[in-house]
Order: sequence, then structure tokens, then C-alpha cells
Amino acid sequence: MPLLRSTPVAGPEDVARLRRELLKLDAWAFWAVEFEPASGASFAVLGVTGAFAVAACGLEGYLVVEGRRFLVDGRAIGGFREVKRAAKVLRGRLIAIGSANTDVTPAIVLTRAAAGAPRERGGVRVLRLEDVVRTVTARERVLDPSTAERLARQLGPVLSGPVRRPSEEP
Repeated sequence: MPLLRSTPVAGPEDVARLRRELLKLDAWAFWAVEFEPASGASFAVLGVTGAFAVAACGLEGYLVVEGRRFLVDGRAIGGFREVKRAAKVLRGRLIAIGSANTDVTPAIVLTRAAAGAPRERGGVRVLRLEDVVRTVTARERVLDPSTAERLARQLGPVLSGPVRRPSEEP
């Protein structure tokens, strides 16, 4: 059997679904930055619970785990190496801009597939779309909000959603 190496199958609609889900995070504690499409992850999320490299996967069906393979209706989920590489690159960028906490959790988010509880393979979390907010917020606090925001803004343009932060008055 040939070795399958592929990135997660994700179209623009899948990335948009993931973006909408990330915008549900607390706007004063978490910041999401969109990555380049070829980077292996769709977004970097920085917040009070640390850093995450998140990739979208748009396969449709039901997730089944057979040994080390994660299958959605017989199609293997790919991109584990790529999202781990994106997390490693993000870690390097965080170190370069002066972050003391450099742990980055790689995750693949199933935007269309049905699945049970979040699972892990080789250090990469595989989550349903509805588990993203819970997974990101459930970890122990490791950063203060101002540091997380500063780091996110140095990585690139931060996603903004319907919630606007109040402007500071002089």
C-alpha cells in the first residue's frame, strides 16, 4: 500500500467555517491570525491558554479510527506532518519575537465530518468544529491577555468579527 501524504482537504468555505468558529472565542482573551494557505495550517490562535496552529479539513462523513489511520468515509485525513510543521514554524516565530511560553498545539478541525470526542495522533489534536472553542479555552492559563495580544499582532493581522473592543479614551 503506498504511503499517503496530503494536506487536509479544505476549501474556502471550510476555512470560512473555521474562521466563524474562532470568532466565537472571547475577544479580550484570544486572538486568531490567518496563515498563508501553503503553511500547513489555516490559523494561529494565541490567547491566555497558549498558542495553537489550526488546520481545516473539509472531508464529509463520519470519522473512524483504524489503528493509526483516521478515516472519513474511507478517505484518510492528511496533513498531520504539515500542521505539526506549521506549529514548529509558529513556535520559532514566537521565540523570535520574545515569547517566554513557546508551546504550540497543532490541531486539525473537521468542518463537515461527524466525529466523537476529540482525539490525538502523534501530538496533533483532531476535533469537530463545535469542539474548537472548548478545546482552546479549557487549558490552563499560561499567558496574560496583553502579552497574547501583542504576540498575535506581531504575527500578522488579527481576525476581527462582529464584537468590537471599546476604544480607549485619553
